[in-house]
Amino acid sequence: MNKKKRAEEVIEYLKDIRDEEGYAVVDIDVGDGSTLYDPLSMGKQRDLNGDIYDYIDAQTNVVPAEIPLRIRFHGDIPAEEQETVKSAMQRHYTLKSLDVSWDLAANLRKMVLLALFGVAVLALYFYFAFTRADAFFAEILSIVGSFSLWEAADALLLERPHLRRESKNIEQSLSQRLEFVSTKPQDK
Repeated sequence: MNKKKRAEEVIEYLKDIRDEEGYAVVDIDVGDGSTLYDPLSMGKQRDLNGDIYDYIDAQTNVVPAEIPLRIRFHGDIPAEEQETVKSAMQRHYTLKSLDVSWDLAANLRKMVLLALFGVAVLALYFYFAFTRADAFFAEILSIVGSFSLWEAADALLLERPHLRRESKNIEQSLSQRLEFVSTKPQDK
């Protein structure tokens, strides 16, 4: 399939899931709520079933971070449970955000240290290449220095943009609007 057709499919998908207010809407059927929570979670760490997060991520994976999200839970969820769901989702995405922040900091540290190490080793390479007759040791220094700089460039040009995109997507999820739609018949 060509790129133009793929782009058209993505645009069509985005049109289909957006509502009149511009939100990308994800509808989740939780039925009676029996599968709402992760059976291993409890107390203040009570969390939603991982399948719910996986479903949301799968449905919003191609939605640009600039488009706000609206998540609608369809089912019989009492009002007090709705607050628990909201706080569980907020906690989940906050933890993911903190994790990516740690990854960004580690990436920066790795990038700087590898760049400094690579420059230092290449400086040694040039010193030994021009002052000593031992070409074998100098070539080893050249390989180590080049590899370090290559890894620093990889951290800057490949890993860092990916982490920034992931951070934007998590921020999108942190600011999502949650709604609860009851499936109980209304009394007249």
